[in-house]
Amino acid sequence: MPSLSKIAAVAAVSFTLIDAKACPPLGAVFPAPQSPSQSSLVKKAASLLKAGLDAQIGAQFDTSALSIGVKSLHEDEPLFTYQWTPPNPGEGTDKIDEDTVFRIASGSKLFTALAARISDKIDLEASVLKYLPELNKTAGDDDIFSLKWEDITVGSLASHLSGVGVDMAQDLAIVGSAPWQPYGLPEVLKGKGPNCSGLPGTTPCTRKDLLEQVNLRPPVYAPFTNPIYSNIGHALLGLVIEAAEDMPFEDVIKRDILDVVGMKHTYVDKTPPTDDLFIPVEEPTWNATLAVFDSAGGIFSSVSDMLLLADGILSNKFLTPVQTRKWMKPEANTASWGYQVGGPWEILRGDNLTSDGRLIDIYTKSGDLGLYHSQTVLIPDYNIVISIMSGGLEASANPYVTGTILSKLLQNLLPVIEKVGRDDTKEAFAGDYEDKETNSTITFAMDSGPGLKIKSWQIRGFDVLNNIGNYNFNALESNASTETPYVDARMYPSNLNKKGQTAWRAVFDRTNSTADASYDSELFFKDGTCQTWFQQDRMVYDYLPLDLFVFVEGEEGVSEAVKSPAFNVTLTKVRQPAEKKAADDRNAAGEMRVGGLGLTVVAVATFMSLF
Repeated sequence: MPSLSKIAAVAAVSFTLIDAKACPPLGAVFPAPQSPSQSSLVKKAASLLKAGLDAQIGAQFDTSALSIGVKSLHEDEPLFTYQWTPPNPGEGTDKIDEDTVFRIASGSKLFTALAARISDKIDLEASVLKYLPELNKTAGDDDIFSLKWEDITVGSLASHLSGVGVDMAQDLAIVGSAPWQPYGLPEVLKGKGPNCSGLPGTTPCTRKDLLEQVNLRPPVYAPFTNPIYSNIGHALLGLVIEAAEDMPFEDVIKRDILDVVGMKHTYVDKTPPTDDLFIPVEEPTWNATLAVFDSAGGIFSSVSDMLLLADGILSNKFLTPVQTRKWMKPEANTASWGYQVGGPWEILRGDNLTSDGRLIDIYTKSGDLGLYHSQTVLIPDYNIVISIMSGGLEASANPYVTGTILSKLLQNLLPVIEKVGRDDTKEAFAGDYEDKETNSTITFAMDSGPGLKIKSWQIRGFDVLNNIGNYNFNALESNASTETPYVDARMYPSNLNKKGQTAWRAVFDRTNSTADASYDSELFFKDGTCQTWFQQDRMVYDYLPLDLFVFVEGEEGVSEAVKSPAFNVTLTKVRQPAEKKAADDRNAAGEMRVGGLGLTVVAVATFMSLF
């Protein structure tokens, strides 16, 4: 009889193996849900979210407004909206709705970067001198104090990698040197110094001003050294667009963006009618023109319009699918693990939004000007877009107001949207598949981990899953083929499809969390044992990868069969009796329940310190 200590040891090993943390590829682990707003879980989460916002906002926002929209690409209407009209709204509109206009400030950069990519007359890899040769007229040759325009590409202006300084509007000398001399700064000679900015009480900068004065500012870095946030860079990008298209910036934006997706509440070169605009109390910039800096921060828009823009980007209404995918990638890192930079994306990374702790990239563009704040958000993994706009004194008390609100939205909504995606994936793809002629079977299941789990896999009577470690030359040459005691095999969509068929890739993990933790403890970098990108597509037979599966789908995307190209087998889905399927669904619901109590706890906890 085995001793209790041996039984305990075996149990401990078994637990450790099963406890291995999955390492999925970066990106979606399920197909995006097609109708999340119809889910009772999403409706419940949205209701609790609204209650949490009401409690926080109602207690604090006396003169501040807030407008929020959350939408799936696969639905016509938002799955969540929230608008707060302050008791004392000041001048401007007295009712906040999804069409209320706010200044979006640096959210304008999203329009500018997109317009540059849309244009077939702009080469993002070309020097900016190709479009603005005037920049060289006043450029110097000092390696520390002079901008090297020949090395500064159009694309680097969008991604903040040009090394060009942040701004001209914030130059302290715009008000003269007298106020600053007591602080040790020298006198600015008469007729010298900045003479424009666009801030209230100053003269707006023209194209001529920008092109002449930008060379008076030294670079922050040599091009492509580090990202440095640059309003000047995006102002120059706006001028590049005008030069290439031979028409005013605002006309290009209207033609290539606003008209394409039907944006009716966006203003590029003028102040909106006051009846449509929220004007915060004590906000002097509400009608200020930024002139040549409009392309960096001068646009006005609404939540409804920004949802149209974000939806249009992810739906490839502006660019081809491959152009969109190329654009939505990081171009530089920052000193923050959770913050990368694109062109002009601010990519926020988190590993605490889902129960499996996987890394999710949230593509955003924020904007802040005076008491106005905006955040435009695209989440490709879920095909979700978000727009947040706020304005007012109380809102501005939190310097990260839109980021804070976004965090609460994601913490409350993404878990239930993920649950909907899990349920849809289970319904469409999970189950038993077989090919009786070849004695082949495979079973896909849904558990609490990412992707679809391969529970069993036999081809021509051979146990492929538990011998997956033997499909390599080392095992063949050593003649030491053995079954693998534990394999965590999971399937993930690969974004390759054709009519009625979608390709998925499997990841086979034969490690365990104890071993992974031991290896990770020896490494200087985080999650060093999570190397899926390096391990996929390694097992290939006659040019076909063993980890490739192709689902054959019928109506409404429900699979009817699965192909294993490397093994040259097509397995048909086995239809379960209704009573067995109902029992399985009840069991799964018990294992993966996301109950009202849990949602309530999340909503209350995450809204305790919003401002």
